[in-house]
Amino acid sequence: MKKYLALDLGGTAIKYGVLDEELNFSAHGKIDARTDSQEVVFEDLRKIYDEYGEGVEGVCISMPGVIDRKKGFAHTGGAYKWVNKMPIASMLSEEFGVPVTICNDAKSAALAEIGYGNMQYVTNGMCIILGTGIGGAIIVNGNLVDGTHFSSGEFSFLRGHVDDRTNRRDIFYATNGVGGFKAALKKATGLDEIDGLKAFRMIKEDHNEEALQGVKEFCLDLAHHIYNLQAVLDCERVLIGGGISNEPMFIDLVKEAVDTVFDGAFAPVIPKPQVMVCRFQADANLIGAVYNFIELQDLYKENQFINI
Repeated sequence: MKKYLALDLGGTAIKYGVLDEELNFSAHGKIDARTDSQEVVFEDLRKIYDEYGEGVEGVCISMPGVIDRKKGFAHTGGAYKWVNKMPIASMLSEEFGVPVTICNDAKSAALAEIGYGNMQYVTNGMCIILGTGIGGAIIVNGNLVDGTHFSSGEFSFLRGHVDDRTNRRDIFYATNGVGGFKAALKKATGLDEIDGLKAFRMIKEDHNEEALQGVKEFCLDLAHHIYNLQAVLDCERVLIGGGISNEPMFIDLVKEAVDTVFDGAFAPVIPKPQVMVCRFQADANLIGAVYNFIELQDLYKENQFINI
């Protein structure tokens, strides 16, 4: 069975895994990320490849930034600030001597769901990944939408209220990123620095109504953004990912908020999508990077794209 070396380049860690087409991992781990320069990043990737790359079909990379995954070209690199209009895939392919593909990290998470998870057999959908910012991906006719400039799914920058066009307080990442969650809990409880684990412990063990109300307000903001996206995309299913989505109670509260928002005055016009949690969490980007590699290799064989 074919095996692949998957790499997930994050801001604080580089995760790696060797896995086959049935998602069986034969190696799995992470190293601290050194994001300062191309030289140190390539050096770290070379060490991982030298240890785990023997016999793999190729190297499948998930990374931040604006990425043309079909050409293996990185326009930007997020935390890897030295990335600026670079053919990263071909550079690393020359370094390793095997095919290399690259894909935006949020889109990798979505591809994991399209290929193996809760977006299989869904015609139109979207993935919303809650973290420091809001990662996203759009699926139309069963395919990931890359966008003309490879920036589709940049949900972080969706605006909320438009009465003050310079106001950034209601932008999606401000209301529903990690900072937005802490702000909602502080407003409700008066306490600083409440993360997801602490908030749900307060709700479940202490029956803290203020904490519950804070999470509900956070979920209502999220539901309003889902509503705005749904008005444009008309999705069958919306998947929620990110660390906080591991808490089953959170997804229940999101569904409750979506019911509240969608069952309002415009319900007949804007159909309510099904809301589910992403199947894959910690390993989503690794799995999606492999699916991206397999998908692109099939297209290369059909001569639809130039092989990198």
